[in-house]
Amino acid sequence: MEKVTLKDIAEDTGLSISTVSRALSKTGKISKENEKKVFESAHRLNYPLTNIHTPIELRKSINIALVTRHYTGEFYASLFEGFDQSTVGTKATMNLTSVSHATSPTKQIISDLKNSPFDAAVIFLPELSAADYMELINFVPGNFPIVSIAPIANPVMDTVTFDHYRGGYLVANHFEERGYKNLGIIQGPMKQSEAMLRKSGFLDYINASDDLNLTWQYTGDYSFLKGKEAYEDYKKAKQKPDAIFCSNDGMTLGFMHSAIRDGVHIPNDVAVAGFDDLPTCELYTPTITSVHTPYDLLGKKTLELIFNRFAENNERHHIGYTSLVPVSLSVRESSTELSNVFRNYYPNLT
Repeated sequence: MEKVTLKDIAEDTGLSISTVSRALSKTGKISKENEKKVFESAHRLNYPLTNIHTPIELRKSINIALVTRHYTGEFYASLFEGFDQSTVGTKATMNLTSVSHATSPTKQIISDLKNSPFDAAVIFLPELSAADYMELINFVPGNFPIVSIAPIANPVMDTVTFDHYRGGYLVANHFEERGYKNLGIIQGPMKQSEAMLRKSGFLDYINASDDLNLTWQYTGDYSFLKGKEAYEDYKKAKQKPDAIFCSNDGMTLGFMHSAIRDGVHIPNDVAVAGFDDLPTCELYTPTITSVHTPYDLLGKKTLELIFNRFAENNERHHIGYTSLVPVSLSVRESSTELSNVFRNYYPNLT
C-alpha cells in the first residue's frame, strides 16, 4: 500500500495542500468546517495522525495517566477502581502511574507522558505545595491537559476534589445528633490541604455549638500505625472524648484495633467515625461509620474537565478552577448503639 500524502488528502477534500497542512499541524487560521473535513479524510485514508493533533470527536481513544505516589492499601485500590469505572462508555482509558520509586523529578515524569501514548494526566500528589504546582504548570506543555484531584490551599492548578470540609462538618453534626458532647479528633498531616479542610469542618461545627467541646486531639499521618499510637495517647487523656473523628479510615482501623484488644467497647465507651468509606468499613466488627467519597463521580467530573480542555482546542492556561464533589456520611455501628448481634460478643454490656 502506498503511503498517504498531504496531496492525497487535498485531492480527496478539494482543498489546497497548504490548507491541509495547516489543519493537520494546527498552525495558521482555518475554518472548523474545513478542519473537520481534513481530519475525516485523513482517518478515512489511514494517514498517520497523532492524538494530540486530532480533534476530540475524531479520536479513537484517549489515554489518561493517573499519576500518584502509590502505597499499599485499600485507598489506592478504591481510587483507581473508581476512575476506571468512570471511563465506561467513554473513549478514555485510565492507567496508573506511580512516582514512588522514580529517579527523575515528578515534573519531568509528567512532562514526558506527552511523548508517550498518553493524552492527559490526572495527578493525586497531596504533598505538593502551590509553588510545586506552579512549577509543574510552567514545565509541562499547555496543550497537554493536567488536572489535580488533591485540594490545593492556594488553587493555581485546575482541580476536581471532594468536599473535605463538609466531610468533617457532617461527622461533628452526626456526633451531636447522637448525643455525644465531648469530642476528639485524630487529624491528618497538616501540610496536606485535605487534612486541614477535614479538621476545619469538624472544628467549625464544634465551635458554633453551645453543647460541644473538643477535649482531645492527636496528629497522625493517615497510617494504621499512627492510629494505634493515637490510641495510646487517648488512654492517657485526663478527659476522654465521647466520640472521635479519625481523619481517614487507615487511622480509624489502627485506633479501633488497639482499643478493642484493650477491652474498650465501641461505641459504648467511645464512638468512632472515619473518612473515605473503604470496603473494610462494612467488613469490620463493629462496622465503621465513615465519610463516603464517591470515587466514580470524582472520576466522571475529572474526565468532563479534561474533555472540555480538549474541546477548547488551544493551550488554555490554568485559572485555579476548583470543582467540589459532594460527600455524605455512611452511618454504621461504630458511632451508634450496638446491634443485638454485636452484643453477643460482649454479653456483659449493659
